[in-house]
Amino acid sequence: MPNLWSKIRRLIEKEEESMVLQHETDWATQNHATPEVQVVVRRPCSFDEGESIAALIKSNQAVVVNFEGLPVDIAQRLVDYLSGATYALDGNMEKIGMAIFLFAPVDVNIHIRDFLGLNMD
Repeated sequence: MPNLWSKIRRLIEKEEESMVLQHETDWATQNHATPEVQVVVRRPCSFDEGESIAALIKSNQAVVVNFEGLPVDIAQRLVDYLSGATYALDGNMEKIGMAIFLFAPVDVNIHIRDFLGLNMD
């Protein structure tokens, strides 16, 4: 009979150890497996900078673009160009200020809150 109890004890200990390892693996997956998102900030001076900004979005980087100081017609052309590039890449675009936009690749979710703290999605 003592042999049976020792076998049961070893079986229970193995099960507990397995559960601890599984919990540690789950925690590591939830907290460390997601790649770090980098946000790049650009303040273009001309329409010619649109291609390099689109390349950043294509390389899976979120880009905040500040159009302040640009003539309205050039800023509008850049917004159109970058929103088209972002759309083609299945990304997301959001206006976050008077002349500031966020262009994000497909794997970046954008959550906007208004001044009252209400979620706007």
